Amino acid sequence: MSDTRVSRSSVMKLSGVEGDLIVEDGGVVEGLATGGLIEVMGEVRCEGDAEFRTSLSCADFHAEGGRVEIQGDLSSRGEVRVEDGELDVSGSIQTREVDVDKRLKVGKDLKAESVDVGGVLEVGGSIDARTADVGGIFKVGGDASVAEIDVGGTLDVEGMVNSTGLDVGGKASIGGGEVRDTIDVGGLFQSSKLIKFGKIDVGGSARLLGGGEGRDIDVGGKFESNGDLHFETIDVGGICEIRGNGDGESVDIGGILEVTGSLKLTRNLDIGGRARIGNELRLEELDVGGSIEAEVIIAEDSVEVGGQLRTKRGTKAKKIKLGDRSDVSGPIIGETVTIGERAKVEDVYADDVKIEERARAGNLYVKRAHLERRVQVTGELIYQETIDADPDIIFSKPPVKKDELPKPPL
Repeated sequence: MSDTRVSRSSVMKLSGVEGDLIVEDGGVVEGLATGGLIEVMGEVRCEGDAEFRTSLSCADFHAEGGRVEIQGDLSSRGEVRVEDGELDVSGSIQTREVDVDKRLKVGKDLKAESVDVGGVLEVGGSIDARTADVGGIFKVGGDASVAEIDVGGTLDVEGMVNSTGLDVGGKASIGGGEVRDTIDVGGLFQSSKLIKFGKIDVGGSARLLGGGEGRDIDVGGKFESNGDLHFETIDVGGICEIRGNGDGESVDIGGILEVTGSLKLTRNLDIGGRARIGNELRLEELDVGGSIEAEVIIAEDSVEVGGQLRTKRGTKAKKIKLGDRSDVSGPIIGETVTIGERAKVEDVYADDVKIEERARAGNLYVKRAHLERRVQVTGELIYQETIDADPDIIFSKPPVKKDELPKPPL
């Protein structure tokens, strides 16, 4: 088989090549038929800048030290390799392996087993690959079905992602889809539609504009879900917002939590700052350092609030502990209730209640009560068994002992 050489800065028309095709710097290759295909039985080698005004099929495609433009499709049975250069294909690429040092632009679809681009990869259509490793910027106009995505800088996928793992050093934006293992992004992550995930691990901020379904969420700064969120654990250092309903195992927020709907957890909620739940909160344990607001709070085990507790229908748990100077609105229902010094509460339903010094309560409906000095009860106190009260307690009405206590609202 004979090779074909296109001389420097010359134009050659071809229909096919039995051997290799070598294109020198500045060479131009045209097909004999407009919009046709040139079939090269061997490899194509470009020595500098080159232009193909046709689609191209070959065994391997190699280029070095220039910019190569293909006005059509590129099909290689082996590899597409560009050393210290750029490749611009207006159509699609189908090959086994892609390795481009600087920049690869594909107008339509890209299909390969592995893709490695040192600088910028732009795909106008969809990409289908086992791995994609891009040093700088990775843009996809369609869908990305890539098992492993590794990007040093920025990832932008307008369509859906189907992947096992996604690792981006800077910023990532996708159109939704599924990442079965980990979404690991150093800066910002955004999904414009529903995303299914194994774990979201983001150093800065994450936004799920269509909600999400997955296991673990770990975000250093701010996390937002604009839709219902199904998860196992959430750990956010700053702010967490769920515009919809949330259900999972546990939530740990360093700063602020806001849920417009209901939040249901099988384990615990731990908030360093404040929380606001638009509807009901159901869980096993609640620990809030600052304040919490909800329609109703029901805990299987315990509730501990350091600051403000606001509910319309009430708070119910086996054990409830309210911090010093805490401020509570809505009824409190528990087996054991402890109210800190100088705290303010409304109605309390409990087996055992301990109210510490200078606290103020509304109505008390309890089996047993321990009231420390200068506690003030502004409503009625109905008890079933015993009261242990200091002599300087302020009662608006004398305590009444009854065999039956009023039923709690929850």
